[in-house]
Amino acid sequence: MDAIVQLIRNAMCCVKDLNLFAESLPNLYDPEYTSKFYTFPTPFMSKTTPLEFLICISQLYACISCTISGYNLIFGGGILKLKRLTRVSDLVHKKRLDKAGSKKKDDDKDDKADKDDAIVNQAVATSVMKEANGALRNVFVGICVLPIGMSFFWLFCNSLHITEAGWVGGLPALIHALTVMEIALVPLLYFMLKDASSALRKAVDIRAMVEKFSEKKNKDVAPSGGELSWINLDSYSLIVDSGWSPYWTTSAISNVDQDAEGKMLTKEIEALERNVKSSLSGDAAIVNASKAAEMEEAAQVSYLEGYREYAYFVFNFIAFYGYLLGVVVYYFDADENQPAAVRQLKLGYSNDDADWGGNFAGDFMWTVEPIFITSRLTKSKGVQAKKD
Repeated sequence: MDAIVQLIRNAMCCVKDLNLFAESLPNLYDPEYTSKFYTFPTPFMSKTTPLEFLICISQLYACISCTISGYNLIFGGGILKLKRLTRVSDLVHKKRLDKAGSKKKDDDKDDKADKDDAIVNQAVATSVMKEANGALRNVFVGICVLPIGMSFFWLFCNSLHITEAGWVGGLPALIHALTVMEIALVPLLYFMLKDASSALRKAVDIRAMVEKFSEKKNKDVAPSGGELSWINLDSYSLIVDSGWSPYWTTSAISNVDQDAEGKMLTKEIEALERNVKSSLSGDAAIVNASKAAEMEEAAQVSYLEGYREYAYFVFNFIAFYGYLLGVVVYYFDADENQPAAVRQLKLGYSNDDADWGGNFAGDFMWTVEPIFITSRLTKSKGVQAKKD
């Protein structure tokens, strides 16, 4: 839904930038036509055209949606999830101590069982740590998304000519809001590059795993160095239990008490132990032909995810640069008296041309991006339907 609204909002902004349909649909640019439905106060808000009114509605949606998303990332996907992961970590530690105590009473416990337990503990610990890192990142991303959403309020006011009237801080407040959005976008651009690199690296690792384990049995793959076996978190979720998603990776909102969560953890670990034991004791190939094909498909998906993130980075970097020019020309409003760095940043254009061109570039890139997103989602649903 957010992508569709973003597409509509920025497409309308592009129409306004280029003054499209001015002859075929003149009412779009006629404030008198707006007054037929609602009379805004004069002399400023009454200038609002139907097109600007439609844009302001979509900007208000972005304000509310991004603000809520930022809040949910900080708390639901961040702080509360970290709190839950702390509970899980404490329960895991308690379970290890209980098992260590029972081992002292059980002299028949063999080395193989100890190794299986170590593999399970390592997989659980790695998964919890991975989720904790993701939760910390969600907090940071939420801190960036929240002010972006709040800044859309001034864009909403600008479309209604409220800032022109000097209300809600006027034009300076609008520029400050744009500046906040630009600053908040910088870390998000970094995460886009990081996600792209991680996805491509994951694809390489999956293919390396296929090459290493294809048609080989447990006895053919001896542990080396500090390795316990060929099973770790990545290989388990790809080979043993495809798409493994333990309960602590889901929503942080949980009303269960500690005893109930302890039972959930016990059930999760027991399933993990069964799968590990079955995989290490069997004489079948670790990665057979069908599993290799499945993993190759997963690698291809990961490659596409990486290139998609690079595309998102390009779209958003151009938008970032374009909208930045609007802030720059506000503070350096004299064309004839500007530092060389500012003139280079504007690519030699005048303030008016740089402001218009940068704004249009941003609007256009943020129109293309949701088209890219929605087309990918449609394709993904089609692929999933074929699998089903």
